[in-house]
Amino acid sequence: MSKETTIDLACENICKHFSDFTAVDNISFTIPKGSFFSILGPSGCGKTTLLRMLAGFEMPSSGDLLIKQKSMLDVPPNKRPVNMVFQHLALFPTMNIEENIGYGLRRQSVPKAEIAQRVDAVLERVGLAGSGRKRVDQLSGGQRQRIALARCLVLNPTLLLLDEPLGALDLKLREQMKIELKLLQKEFGTTFVYITHDQSEALVMSDQIAVMNKGKFEQVGTPHQLYYQPETAFVAGFVGDSNRWQGKVESQDDSAVLVSTNDGLSFKAKVNANKAVSTGNSVEIFVRPEAINVSRTAPSEQTDNQLICQVETILFDGAKSQIIAVEPESGGKITVTLPQTSDFANLQNADTIYLNWSAEQTLCFVDNTDSRGGV
Repeated sequence: MSKETTIDLACENICKHFSDFTAVDNISFTIPKGSFFSILGPSGCGKTTLLRMLAGFEMPSSGDLLIKQKSMLDVPPNKRPVNMVFQHLALFPTMNIEENIGYGLRRQSVPKAEIAQRVDAVLERVGLAGSGRKRVDQLSGGQRQRIALARCLVLNPTLLLLDEPLGALDLKLREQMKIELKLLQKEFGTTFVYITHDQSEALVMSDQIAVMNKGKFEQVGTPHQLYYQPETAFVAGFVGDSNRWQGKVESQDDSAVLVSTNDGLSFKAKVNANKAVSTGNSVEIFVRPEAINVSRTAPSEQTDNQLICQVETILFDGAKSQIIAVEPESGGKITVTLPQTSDFANLQNADTIYLNWSAEQTLCFVDNTDSRGGV
């Protein structure tokens, strides 16, 4: 099979303008068949406008949109091989489950016997076999979510578009549905395009993620690449938790730069080989809480970055617990992951802790505060 036939969606220089406002700014990307592709970004970044263009509810101001190598610019929403799941599932309360799922098939005039067979098959695949005669109000929130997916997937779309479908669920159910959605996508093999502002949803479920900011894609990559190898300051700050400082490069060598922060601290940081950073540059640096080693006693060996801090507060959340500490001389705060060892079982506010981490764990970007937050 050629590379071209494996691409379900291709966007080429897509723009969308509303008067003098640009919601989507010259975006190009492709999505291979059978992928779980997420578009992650803050509210107002343009992700829902982009999704509505894929669905046909909005027309691009310029550029092209191809599904299975066919341009969709003149194709109305009901003629596109696309279905959409919204945050509010819009199940029909007057119809039972099998009637809800079969609604689209009836609109396509599919024979009744085939509808019954396809509805039964999709119910089994989403783990709700035998539920066809139930009413919508007899289902749990998670079951309703699966029915909304089944109603789309029974139509065998090329693309399934999902607009923050977990946003209305409670936290525990949302965590469960992240796993179920990923498994269902693999089970059906349908290409999912998923819109979210929740980084956890995107990281857990996706094969590829596009991080969107102010109408543009800052970076497209795997969850691992976005988390460990962010290409811009925006991605470093938006994906995952990070400690963040602004400062100036005081000196540099082949492997690292020395940064003096605005609150009087000094850190060594690595620099992405593709990003030019020079002495005198204003920069932003990022260190993830889990990358910082925490000790109750002074380390015996020198490391690139070391701080002696006092505990300000402990945010207890089981294995996700964190310490917010203060560096006394600067007053600067830093968040670190609470080690799950007996040494820290009785850690109290105002206790002294010793922090250290390597330059490799300190990401550095030129501080382009007048641009989109990256370099």
